[in-house]
Amino acid sequence: MIVRKEVRMIDREAVQQLRAELSELQPPVLSLYIEVDPTRPENERRAWVLRARNAVKALAAPVEIEQAVLQALEAEIAPEARTLALFAAAPATERKGATVAVTRLPLHINLPLVDIRNGRVEARWGEPYIAPLIYALDQYERTAVVWLRGEGWRFFEVFLGEIVEHTDVFRSVEADLWQQVTQFDPRRLREALRAQAMGNRDRFARRMENIAVRYLQRLAELTERALDHLRVRRLVLLGREEATKQFADLLPRSVRQMIVAHVADLPHPDAAPAHVLAKVMPVLEQVEQTHEQSLLEQVVRQPGVWGVDPTLNALQEGRLSLLIAPWYLDAQVWMTPEGLLAASREQAVLLAPDSDPQPVALRDVLVDACVAFATRLEFVTGAAQERLIRDFNGLAGIFRW
Repeated sequence: MIVRKEVRMIDREAVQQLRAELSELQPPVLSLYIEVDPTRPENERRAWVLRARNAVKALAAPVEIEQAVLQALEAEIAPEARTLALFAAAPATERKGATVAVTRLPLHINLPLVDIRNGRVEARWGEPYIAPLIYALDQYERTAVVWLRGEGWRFFEVFLGEIVEHTDVFRSVEADLWQQVTQFDPRRLREALRAQAMGNRDRFARRMENIAVRYLQRLAELTERALDHLRVRRLVLLGREEATKQFADLLPRSVRQMIVAHVADLPHPDAAPAHVLAKVMPVLEQVEQTHEQSLLEQVVRQPGVWGVDPTLNALQEGRLSLLIAPWYLDAQVWMTPEGLLAASREQAVLLAPDSDPQPVALRDVLVDACVAFATRLEFVTGAAQERLIRDFNGLAGIFRW
């Protein structure tokens, strides 16, 4: 018997449950990461399936595990998916017909700590390799999008490349205030006020402006409460420039500081959430690239530390608040029996004399090392990754003091 599970990453409760279940996986586990982006030439006609099948068979895992994984690979996958993560846990008992639990996660993002470019497949059998996924779940920021349309508003949440529209989030936060906002009907008010104004255009315009401002004030108050309720710390305002700027001015300072971008309006007010996502994702990616460059600038200004050995030494001395690593982390380091890391065997022996250090892939141990020393870990991509490798010798850190 095979149990298969898929989880939408935007679903907060499901993600919390998934995180707990992954953390409880006991070896041996088959861990598989595959690039499935259909826009890549090497993935035409689902060519990734054959590469994944070959990688799984090369692991020589038990037959029931292999068959369960191969069956899961054949299932349909969302065309928006970029990465497929798959975990198959061995049955707790060896009796015939025992359950093979398969967790299949089509992700709309790329993951750090796995290099699956150009058709590569990351396949492991033994200790569960969940660090890339756990990092994404813990470190990626959820973003709220408030779309200010000409005749109303819409509220969305974006996470890990997925989007969901919350149609009743305000009602659950503040029912009375939500009712006032949803009852606002610009067309009906415009007709009533025009009749009352009896041709006085200035009076009509002033009253309409006052009503619109009161409406936006109530919406701003609801937005603040909704962000707190959803535990979201990034906000994008979508709409006409004058509308988003006016709305931003009405938000409390603490909420204004969460705004990461103003995005130009969409042509159709009833656009599907997928179209909203397509509009805001390039902006969010640019925001992230700017943030990554600012981290490297902070290393220069502090000054911080860079280079593999100096950065690892500072980390293991408990001096780093943040460690910056390249998205594609290919470095090999040496680990002592006590778990200390160094860039060379000679340096590792200095850390632990009379020991026998062993070579390990840095990507396999870096997350745990940062957790052990209470240091935040940030991976950088694109131009920031190139700069980190070129100017900082592949690894950098920012000191606590």
